[in-house]
Formats: sequence, structure tokens, C-alpha cells
Amino acid sequence: MANKILITETYHEEIRGRLGVGEDVISNADIDALSVLPIGESRIVKAVPDYAELTGDDQTYVYAAAVCMVAAILAPSITARIKKSKKDFDFSFENQVVDWNKYAVQLVDEAYEFIESISTVQHGTDVPVFGVAGPTRARERRPY
Repeated sequence: MANKILITETYHEEIRGRLGVGEDVISNADIDALSVLPIGESRIVKAVPDYAELTGDDQTYVYAAAVCMVAAILAPSITARIKKSKKDFDFSFENQVVDWNKYAVQLVDEAYEFIESISTVQHGTDVPVFGVAGPTRARERRPY
């Protein structure tokens, strides 16, 4: 399946850069998996149906949103991929503790912020506001 938005040579590095991990943690195959990249791009295409006609900054915003969305899909799995600490007889290190689920939510929010920056996207939805009022004198008519 061909990529719709992430068509540059560097999108793998950009996604890993967003997550702050290297190729040893997330491989190109992990990013290109059918349950990751196509899903992330589909979410962006659903929000921006005219993505193919965009140019300039709008095209950049769509690309950045797609990078964030794919990174958000991968983020929760990083907990299992990174070793918390490693010790040997002459050295040891400990990785930072990161709440990857919380970071995934931040990435999704950032993706939608990029989408809102696109000039052709309608912001919000127009919902008619109305109210229904019940009988106001019903209590006055009751004998009790």
C-alpha cells in the first residue's frame, strides 16, 4: 500500500525523532506496518479530505500532522521496547521514566493543532442551539 501523505525519504527518521528514539528501538518495518502507518494517515485524510490539493504551508501542516499521528500510534508500545536499565560489571545506565500513553495523547493533540492551522479546514462544527421549555404553570394547576 502506497503512502498517501508521508512520501518523503526522511519520514522514518522524523517519526523516530518525534518519539526521541533510534532505529534500534523502532525499525522502519515497525513504522510501515499495516496497523500503524496506513491507520495514522487515514485519520489525517479523514480530517482533511482535500489533502492532495494543498500546497505550501498547508501541505507542511498535513505532513507534520501525519508524523505526529503515526508517532502517537507507536508511542504506547515503546514501554515494552526500551529496557529500563542495563547493568554490567564496569558500567550501568538507567533510562528516563516516560509515560508513553500520556505522550501519545499529546502527540494526537499536536496533530489536530496542525490540522486546525490548515487554511481550508473548517474550525469546529455549526450546531444549532435551541432549548425546549416545559409547561411553566403546571404546578399552579395541580390541586395538591
